Amino acid sequence: MSLVPLLSCGSVEEAATYKGVLDAHGVPCVIQGEHHRSLLGMLGPYVEVRLLVPEGQEGAALRLLRPAPTPVPEDADIPDPLHGRRRRRLAWAALLVLGGPSLVAALLALAARCG
Repeated sequence: MSLVPLLSCGSVEEAATYKGVLDAHGVPCVIQGEHHRSLLGMLGPYVEVRLLVPEGQEGAALRLLRPAPTPVPEDADIPDPLHGRRRRRLAWAALLVLGGPSLVAALLALAARCG
């Protein structure tokens, strides 16, 4: 049986997920590079992780891995655009309240040294 590369993955976990989908649908699959990554430690992420499938089954494998359509979100699921602005304002307020006294003390100490 001749194996051909199907796709490259960003991580071993991603490849294992794809392999699980393919195996569940009867398409044999081999992950190339997963053991090399673990053996190389810090240099492991430079090793490409690829999925290999038997020659002639590439089309079926790609159809199985095609992203599923996502439902249209309801109005309640759409994030509030003002929420981010409110969080930023709260963060600045917290920074001023919590860091304000030490910032003022640091500026006064700097002014005392210079003057």
